[in-house]
Amino acid sequence: MSQHENFKDSSSKRHLFAALSALIVAPLLPMLMGWLTVLS
Repeated sequence: MSQHENFKDSSSKRHLFAALSALIVAPLLPMLMGWLTVLS
């Protein structure tokens, strides 16, 4: 029950969103750097 209340808290939602975006952006970063080196 305490876990459910944590998700209602806006700060924990922000942390969850930050973790999710980090998981999505981390694999894309090397690809972006590769494109930048290819284009330049």
